Amino acid sequence: MAADGTLDLDKLMDEVGHFGKFQGLFYLLLSFSIFYSAIAGLSYVFTTANVKHRCRIAECDAEKAIYQPEWLSNAVPYEDGKPSSCEKYLSRRSSSSADKTSCLPGTFDNSSKVKCSDWVFDTEEWTIANEWNFTSCFETQWRLTIVGTVNNIGQFVGFPLAGYFSDRVGRKTTLLVSIVVTCLLGVLRSTAWCYEAFLFFEFVVAGFSGGIYNSGFILGMEQVGSSARVIGGAVISCFYSIGMVLLAAVAMWVKNWRILQAIYLPGLLCFVYYWILPESVRWLQSQGRTTEVKTIMLRAARINGVKLSEQDFSKFEIPPVEGKTEEDNPVQKRSTSDAFKRVFKSKILVGRLINCAFCFITNSFVYIGLSLSSVSIGGDKYTNFMLVALVEIPAYAVTPFFSDRFGRRRSLCVSLLIAGVICIAFAFIPDDYDTAQLILFLPGKFAITIAFTVVYVFTAELFPTELRHSMLSTCSMVGRVGSIIAPQTPLLAEIYKPLPFYLFGGISVASGLLMLLIPETLDQKLPDTVEEAENLGKRQNK
Repeated sequence: MAADGTLDLDKLMDEVGHFGKFQGLFYLLLSFSIFYSAIAGLSYVFTTANVKHRCRIAECDAEKAIYQPEWLSNAVPYEDGKPSSCEKYLSRRSSSSADKTSCLPGTFDNSSKVKCSDWVFDTEEWTIANEWNFTSCFETQWRLTIVGTVNNIGQFVGFPLAGYFSDRVGRKTTLLVSIVVTCLLGVLRSTAWCYEAFLFFEFVVAGFSGGIYNSGFILGMEQVGSSARVIGGAVISCFYSIGMVLLAAVAMWVKNWRILQAIYLPGLLCFVYYWILPESVRWLQSQGRTTEVKTIMLRAARINGVKLSEQDFSKFEIPPVEGKTEEDNPVQKRSTSDAFKRVFKSKILVGRLINCAFCFITNSFVYIGLSLSSVSIGGDKYTNFMLVALVEIPAYAVTPFFSDRFGRRRSLCVSLLIAGVICIAFAFIPDDYDTAQLILFLPGKFAITIAFTVVYVFTAELFPTELRHSMLSTCSMVGRVGSIIAPQTPLLAEIYKPLPFYLFGGISVASGLLMLLIPETLDQKLPDTVEEAENLGKRQNK
């Protein structure tokens, strides 16, 4: 067999095992990097969290004022049992008065309210809000919400770059560079000396972290057999949820945004991936590096307890087809730009790409929106965030069953419709019904998690090997439009409180119905060429 011969990887996976001990160890290594995808993508939930605050009363507060002194109700109006964050009563005396401890009811005019110009923050936690004097008042709240948008703009830029380098230099190399640089910059962010520097670090950390999840996901998908793709995708997604739980647990423990950046230090150990993590066999074959494919598959067979020798590879050869051109050969090396041109000449694949991209926008908008909203409903915000993360794990557990039993398309459609209906129903629950809100909130996150899991697998199965990561990264990049908008929903709530949940619900229903236009990929061979990708629906309809 020639060194650059072609192997039937699907049959080879059947022989070696779709998900054995080798793949299990491989996924265990991937888990550590995926944790940091969640941490880098959502740490702004806690670093920019609103800290309890109220107006500084110059006539009464000492230089080191406490958040809730005994006289506070005389000077500040209360809303739902809490002191107002943005208004105070008009004072009847001069702020230069010597008495800073006695603020009797007659000191203030309870019929007149004025806006704050300075604030006193609770000292229980330390975020950029109290460090740089940002509040939940509309005038400064945007400085907090914009951080989440900057984070997702960074990922928006990082995704296509990661996809390009992944298809050019390999999945493993892209993952390794992404995780190490992300963690290094994450640690350096603790030194941010001003708000603008913090925003810069937020952008570059998010930009490099854009290569972690997609590179790891594609790497995992291409290292298992067809029967284990959905299970593999669910396992990787569980790692993301565990990363969210770890983030909330550490944030609850330290409650200081600068110290929280130390969570990135262990991630620097991922440089050892260079020696211990194998490259994707499908990517290696697409580059004509069959010798390396053999080495990895021999190692996989040995760890999985399967007898496989160098001579056995001859039965997995794909015989050359007489008269077949380079365009038709799935494993001949050709430029990524040529393949891109061929995709955009195909009306079928362009339509499929647009539909998948809109589905990513929907999933990102609703998933991130619900994650952010979890810290603002009743109860402890750290516990709520962990519960919302933990509910994803059973969703990932049942996703393979639904996806393999009912198909990718139907599972995606139904889960989006359920999430949409729940979000619309949530908008009608009064604010003081905390338990009812949480009971309805968790199934909504459960449903959108199923949808987000399936759409990754579904999209990866719809496009050819040579551009699989680029197409998935393109969809993820466009999907960041939803994530970019989602952090601004607290500002939309100032206009009309239920509006964010109406938006979550409406876009979910629309996207779920549009998914019916995409062909099913269940039990289909992964397409290696543009022609095979185009024929997915045609083969299904025959």
